[in-house]
Amino acid sequence: MKRILVISILILAIPIIVSEMFAQPVQGKKFEFSTSASMYNVKENGGETNTSINIPLRIGYYIFRGLEIEPEFLLTIPEESEDTGYFIMVNLAYNFKASEKIMPFVLAGGGYGNGYTFYTLVSDWDMGVTALNFGAGIKYLVGDSAALRIEYRFTKYSGEEIKSYTWGTYTEKIDRTDNNILVGISIFF
Repeated sequence: MKRILVISILILAIPIIVSEMFAQPVQGKKFEFSTSASMYNVKENGGETNTSINIPLRIGYYIFRGLEIEPEFLLTIPEESEDTGYFIMVNLAYNFKASEKIMPFVLAGGGYGNGYTFYTLVSDWDMGVTALNFGAGIKYLVGDSAALRIEYRFTKYSGEEIKSYTWGTYTEKIDRTDNNILVGISIFF
């Protein structure tokens, strides 16, 4: 009898505990803007230096408590080049409230672009590339409407395009996986 009582209490308590864990990071704020920036500089064989800037932008919307939809736009603009790379990703994230300041989260999503990311840059492959994305991270609240954000992401890219040349055709394929650690900031409004 005692065992049935303990199990019944646990069954009733689990939804309450879980509903408290799935909480918006900042009460009253429905949107989250997050970004980070990176610069990549390469010099080969004593030649010219090439610089690229990568700016991922994410705007999240809290659908219900800790459930967030988070579209992301990555743009790489190479210095003095027309090979601008882009990638659009849409993620669903679940935010857990571990304490007043710490919020772990998990995410999954998919996307499309003209290339894949390489060292946080989007390379222009001049073809349609799709991706599946999975990750987890932590947001650490700083003040009432900002957070530091660190996360791990696993991304699987694929794409295929038949290219025709005067000598024949060639099928170019992309089948690649990335493991990334991202560090950035979030602002809630």
